[in-house]
Amino acid sequence: MLKNYLLDKYGYNEPIFLSDLSVEGMSSNAVRQSVKRLAASGFLERYDSGIYYIPKNGGLLGKSYLDPSVVIMRKYVENSSNKYGYITGLSFANQLGLTTQMPAVIDVVTNREATNGRMLMIGNQKVRVKKSSIPVSEENAELLQLLDGVGHAEKYTELPMKETIDILINYMRKKKFTKRQLSDVSSALTGATAKRMIEWGIIYEFAS
Repeated sequence: MLKNYLLDKYGYNEPIFLSDLSVEGMSSNAVRQSVKRLAASGFLERYDSGIYYIPKNGGLLGKSYLDPSVVIMRKYVENSSNKYGYITGLSFANQLGLTTQMPAVIDVVTNREATNGRMLMIGNQKVRVKKSSIPVSEENAELLQLLDGVGHAEKYTELPMKETIDILINYMRKKKFTKRQLSDVSSALTGATAKRMIEWGIIYEFAS
């Protein structure tokens, strides 16, 4: 029963978090025991404490291995139906093209954290997670991410400021953020970030 459920719901190479696993008609203890049996049989592979996946056999390594970035995304950022966090810090600055530095620590803001910041390990990857000042959703995640990016731009950029500002403005234009979206997240906007948005002309790029 559980084997077919996991295949249908997750498929191959997707993290399965034991803490989130709920199956109709099975108690939580029965689910845990079934997961242990499936891991012992080789159907499931244990990635880390409380994290499993269904490996795909074959290929150069004999079987597939789970990518830590996928685990981070599913646990703290998004799944197939919900968005509950976003990547920030040096990782986002790199994504924007403000720096070529690759972060040793992935910074994540997420609804799935209650502290103002703590460090943890996902596999061999260091991750710093912190709670969001307002709930993250599909509608506001990218804008909250950008506001963080503006706030961190001077810290991480390797480019002249004019080039940095141009990149941020072009990103805004591409995303077509609106004044209503900004209004909805205004409580998350710090004074320092608001000041930069005005000084850099970013505030005038929000669509009506």
